[in-house]
Amino acid sequence: VSASERYRSFLLWRQKNGVDKIRELVETNYKIHCRGYFDPVEDRLRAVAEYFPCNFDFVLASNEELGGGGVRETKPAVLYVGSWDTCGITERILRSSTRQSCSGDDQTIISLSDFLNYWIYLYEAIHFHLYKLSIELGEMAYLDEVCDLTNLTLRQFSPNFVRNVMKPWLRITQSFYPETTRRIYVLNPPAVVSVAWNLVTPLLSKGTLEKVRFVRDFEGSADDFCARGKCV
Repeated sequence: VSASERYRSFLLWRQKNGVDKIRELVETNYKIHCRGYFDPVEDRLRAVAEYFPCNFDFVLASNEELGGGGVRETKPAVLYVGSWDTCGITERILRSSTRQSCSGDDQTIISLSDFLNYWIYLYEAIHFHLYKLSIELGEMAYLDEVCDLTNLTLRQFSPNFVRNVMKPWLRITQSFYPETTRRIYVLNPPAVVSVAWNLVTPLLSKGTLEKVRFVRDFEGSADDFCARGKCV
């Protein structure tokens, strides 16, 4: 597939899924809240966010340091993967698929589209942040991720989640946002991580897999890891 064909596919996908409108939400939230634009204010997107705790405070703090002439390396975003309620979100999405046909305006519903739109919002917010930062620095800015697997269990990778939620989610990530991150640090991997890893790796590109670094010898929380500048 040529670069022009991939770009055409990308534009068609954005048009079909209203991604430019989601980008407008990001930019509007930035103008109103400035520091808080990684957190959507829209009710449906916020409902999804509650199931997937993340922390962008280090990213925003390092941006202020960069703007003040300090360090030229952004600090990472933290994804508390071990605390993600994949079972809860999957149950709610599957339950909504039957209720939605009867009551499409029900605000208690979280659909698969809501779930995917939340992550699209987050990816667009990251791209918007990196775009602004690159202009300020006069060079390309990148973002690292720290995935904290503390308390991760195989229950989080139920067949329903993998088949109905994770696959379409990673399909979007790999197809349209492959360069969102530079490095991915996997912190506090439990013994079951090898099984979970075998479920995830077939859905990831070679380029994404090459970014992953397992950290097994750090004692402390993910926040400690970022605060001490362990991302090297």
